[in-house]
Amino acid sequence: MKKSKWQRPLICLIILGTVLGSGLSAAGATPWSGSASYSIQGKAQFQVGYQVNDLFGFGLGYGEVASGALAGNRWRGQINMTPLETMAFQAGYDLTGNNYFLGGQAEFPLNQNLAVASELDVVIPARDGAKYLDYRLGLQIGIGYQHYLFAGGQGLYQVGTPHEPELFVELDLNWQLAQNWGIRLQPHVGVEGEFSHRTTVTKEWANNLETGLFVGKNTEGRWDVGLFARY
Repeated sequence: MKKSKWQRPLICLIILGTVLGSGLSAAGATPWSGSASYSIQGKAQFQVGYQVNDLFGFGLGYGEVASGALAGNRWRGQINMTPLETMAFQAGYDLTGNNYFLGGQAEFPLNQNLAVASELDVVIPARDGAKYLDYRLGLQIGIGYQHYLFAGGQGLYQVGTPHEPELFVELDLNWQLAQNWGIRLQPHVGVEGEFSHRTTVTKEWANNLETGLFVGKNTEGRWDVGLFARY
């Protein structure tokens, strides 16, 4: 019998629901987390997560797996591991295209206002077996309360092909306003002249709910506007 395109996501939802119903929870922490968004470029996306304990968690979502490596939004499931507050890893499966992916983020403080920060996603598409590394590495410099300058390199590298990292400098500026409103500005400048930016306005509500509106333009000149909510 031919499998429906919804069969795998439904199976994952059933499995995840069984895990959630087992009553496991992180001591002193809220086990549930979730986010949903809609934008012109990204369309509808969502992610739901459950934290078993301080080390392990599960997630199921629909959205981008890794920028550039796989096109379009996809159903995906993943396992999250956080061995340290400054380090996290993910391993998952793309249910839409039967691809595997690994990921990780790390931050290594050098002093009070300086840290080495990195992000890495490894994607192995099932159709041709090619391996893609979507990476970002650089120095994060504190330039004021909740304001940062980030300088480094990034890129999408297909293993076995010539590649040069894209060097960049970007700002991450954050202001907390009255009644739990906030504004975040993120301009990004590449050394070869690429420019992108994003502005986000957020509002924090009771029960750890945050909503927001964002607008921005990527390095290819495409504008994006969207809304999001996360818990």
